[in-house]
Amino acid sequence: MSRQLQNQLAPLAQSIDRVSLLQKLAEDKYSNWLVVNNADQLLLNPEALPDRFDPHWLTELAQLNRPRLLRHRNVYLAGPFIIEVAGQQLALYQQRQRPPRPWWSMRTLSEPLLVLLLLAVSATASFVLAVSISRPLRELLQQNLAFASGKLSSRVSKLAKRRDELGQLGRSFNTMAEQISDLLQNQQRLLRDISHELRSPLTRAQLALGLAEQQQNLQQLPRLKQELERIDAMLDELLTFSRLDAGQYQLDVGTCDLTAMLEELIELNQVEAESKHQQLLLAAPAQSWLDADGRLLSRAFDNIIRNAIKYGPSDSTIRLTVQAQLQPKQWVVEVTDQGPGLPEKELAAVFQPFYRVSDSRTQQTGGTGLGLAIVAKIVHQHNGTVLAINRMPGLSVRITLPCQSANARQSAT
Repeated sequence: MSRQLQNQLAPLAQSIDRVSLLQKLAEDKYSNWLVVNNADQLLLNPEALPDRFDPHWLTELAQLNRPRLLRHRNVYLAGPFIIEVAGQQLALYQQRQRPPRPWWSMRTLSEPLLVLLLLAVSATASFVLAVSISRPLRELLQQNLAFASGKLSSRVSKLAKRRDELGQLGRSFNTMAEQISDLLQNQQRLLRDISHELRSPLTRAQLALGLAEQQQNLQQLPRLKQELERIDAMLDELLTFSRLDAGQYQLDVGTCDLTAMLEELIELNQVEAESKHQQLLLAAPAQSWLDADGRLLSRAFDNIIRNAIKYGPSDSTIRLTVQAQLQPKQWVVEVTDQGPGLPEKELAAVFQPFYRVSDSRTQQTGGTGLGLAIVAKIVHQHNGTVLAINRMPGLSVRITLPCQSANARQSAT
């Protein structure tokens, strides 16, 4: 750009003198020019200087070795453009005004005021951030203390509605409190149920002992033995679940024939089923091999069959089916009764420990609520799945277990 201006000004400089040049430059409406005599570094048109111009700034104009762009407040000086007028070498500097900065621009503020402004903004932002964090944390602390004091219904509401990490923390607290509350309520219900279940056979056993003492005979001994066996079975069920839940039960894995196992269980439960005029039917392959702890898995299927007999109506059929599934290779076992089924929302809950669909407790439908929970623990330890499905009519408990490979069967034989 400097070469272009020099080419434009050179003919003009040759045709006019220095005074005429200054007049021509002063008539330019769009740009102001500063003219410096290179011989004595004298500014020829000082009236063109901006207001409150710093005189020391003029020392920069003496450096003609390279083009420069000088800035003074709202003024730019670009140059120099060297020309010769009447035998004198002059340096021209083009002066342009910058648009004024708004009042809120940081460059227009003094340094102390700028520091104070930054401190005020930082303090305000810190206060807002502290309030936005401390208030929900205070709510979480209050609800946490209330929950620890025994108010199991304590939950955080405002904090859980947030969409940040604090909201995630609040929702996690609500989930934890819900699970702990359910666990404590289930344990309290378990203690009530166990005390009721133990009290009933103990009362009957005491009655049998009293009758035996009065009658001086042993006719009540079978009844006493039955009640003691009931108590022993109940305590065994509690011990089994506690060991499975704690992961302390070591599996004794071996090759098992699932079909033979179910046939044996049907035979063991046939008497109880016939007392209600129920029929147990098995549809399964001749052999269905898998690797499992046969004693533990047999207990799981026995719990399911007994449950189906207990809740199935009289003069009904209980069907047991075993089918092979190819993708993935696994056995699918279903035990289906013709009972009333379950509400849809309780199909998954029945496998939770201490859960009972009904709070009513009779000798026919009583129990600890651990039967299906034990089934779920055993199946999961065998890398299988279990779920309850409503049929029309009845309830089906479906269990999937990994098949034993053909190579494993050949090596076992």
